Amino acid sequence: MNNKTTPALLLSVCAALFAAGCASTGASKGGSRPGWVDGNSSDFPRSSYITGVGSADDENAAAERARGEVARVFSADVSVVATTSESEANATVNGKESHSFSNEVAQKVRTATQKVLEGVDIVARWKDPTGRYYALAALPKAQALLAVNEKSTEIDTEGAQYKAAMAASTDPFDRAKDAAKLLALSKAQASLAADSRVLGGGPLQGTFDGASARASAAQALAALDVVVAVTGDGADEVQTAVVSGLNAAGLGAKSGSVADKGDLTASAKVAVTEQAAGEARWKRSRASASVVLSDGRNGKIFSTFDVTAREDATDPGEARRRALSSLSKSAAEKVTAAINDFFANQ
Repeated sequence: MNNKTTPALLLSVCAALFAAGCASTGASKGGSRPGWVDGNSSDFPRSSYITGVGSADDENAAAERARGEVARVFSADVSVVATTSESEANATVNGKESHSFSNEVAQKVRTATQKVLEGVDIVARWKDPTGRYYALAALPKAQALLAVNEKSTEIDTEGAQYKAAMAASTDPFDRAKDAAKLLALSKAQASLAADSRVLGGGPLQGTFDGASARASAAQALAALDVVVAVTGDGADEVQTAVVSGLNAAGLGAKSGSVADKGDLTASAKVAVTEQAAGEARWKRSRASASVVLSDGRNGKIFSTFDVTAREDATDPGEARRRALSSLSKSAAEKVTAAINDFFANQ
């Protein structure tokens, strides 16, 4: 799994966030080149606005790119949900095929950022003599800070509810569910804190204690007994990856067999095969793994997915190592997403 935000994907995310309902001025055709095209605008000073300039052969595309430039300031938040995969993968949840998991943490962060960016408007347009369109997008800092504070207040309320529920519960799964929610809120709060700094608003004034929430959540999640069992060629590498994925979701894990009981179980079958690479000097390895995650309370499988990776090298041993490394990275990320999805839907 290769997590990176591509310009096209970031643009599509930004367009989805801002395309509807944005006010704008008409395009100014010809005339002298406006100062804002080069990032200088007396009407929208940087002390009061976050601005972005976009250009394209199409007027609408220029506007979208301008909004994207404003969003780029908050790209650490937007990119949480803008990822691409270069390996083959599929998943089955409750008998239905799916190619992605709804991630509670990512959704919380995306919602927080979307709230901040709702105030982005196209405030000026210009068409140069060659037919190139330019657009200026602006986000009033004061307006965006109001959205930040509003979202922070929501996090305060939700955080208090989940923390109280976790403290009152004696069931480890209920506690883990609330813990997962607290972790999501903690990351969303960190996102808002970063937004507030960008907007010149200083530290958040909310009551939600992210550090305390993370500590309480970690304790609740660590109380679950999680068993990992991996078999096949390359089992050691993939087992390490599965454990890493569980750790990233806040869970501890121990090695065991498929027959071992636990609150949660994660099993996988791994295979590595050699394939023709097209040229005699290149050697290709294909690594694959079928991963199964089960709920120990009832023995039911809540997620399965297959992951495949192919890598080439002049040395067959190196090709195998690369294939298992790519496979392991993808498997770890899929396990983390599946666990987050599991607790989010409890």
